[in-house]
Amino acid sequence: MRTEPLLIEADALLARGRAHNAANLLAPFVGREPGNIAAWHRMARARLDLGDPRGALRAAGAAWQLDPDGAESLFWVSRACTALGEHAEAIESAYAACQDDPGNPRLHNRLAEARLAAGQTAEAAEGLRIAVEFAGYDADLYVTYALALFAIGRPLSAREAVMKAFSLAPEHTGAQLALSRFESAMRGVTDAPSLAVASDDFADSLRIQPSGHLGVRIPPTRDALAYVARVSTIWFLAAFCAVAVLDITGFVLAETSVYLGLLTAAASTTLAARLLHRP
Repeated sequence: MRTEPLLIEADALLARGRAHNAANLLAPFVGREPGNIAAWHRMARARLDLGDPRGALRAAGAAWQLDPDGAESLFWVSRACTALGEHAEAIESAYAACQDDPGNPRLHNRLAEARLAAGQTAEAAEGLRIAVEFAGYDADLYVTYALALFAIGRPLSAREAVMKAFSLAPEHTGAQLALSRFESAMRGVTDAPSLAVASDDFADSLRIQPSGHLGVRIPPTRDALAYVARVSTIWFLAAFCAVAVLDITGFVLAETSVYLGLLTAAASTTLAARLLHRP
């Protein structure tokens, strides 16, 4: 199968919210071509959409191992780490991505999201204040900026940022959701102290709790290789069954060495997956 049509199909499935189908499409492909960085990026997105941040980190880690300085690989590593509550790694990866491609608003938005998830509201707001000065055309950036502004107790500025996002993208779903959240948070605000409480509560709602293994950096190489080994095992076993069927039906005459070779390969990749598996 040619690479480009497969990636286009995966993009279409992801855009329609069919992450499971996209993952099933990509799994055998990355098993055959583990050096395809773009496919690993899409696998990372699919796993995130499926609520599997560990699987997403394995996929993003595989891409990162192939392309350590690539902004896109760092972006997906950062997103997966945020979902896992690995905030130091998420911020570090996003910051490195911004350094690699400083003019990309999507990367600055990711850095701000990582900081908000870690509870670094002031840092997120300041970073976005600078980012919107050179990327004021990006609606997503303004929505995240609005969230950061509200979290540091500036609801009027937050609303202005949301309105700016609407002016750039009138049907922006994120802007609509942010505005609804602001209105809900402001219902009980009557004075400065109640505003401070509302802002703190809002900031807490943006945070993602650690997954329980903060401070333990996950080696992308080991996890990626384990994933590839598992996928390869499936393909070797599938090939074994296919050869057996063709042999039985008389379409081909397979020698014993073919069966032994496929079983040996499957056993080897199974053993590799077990040894590389991270509990």
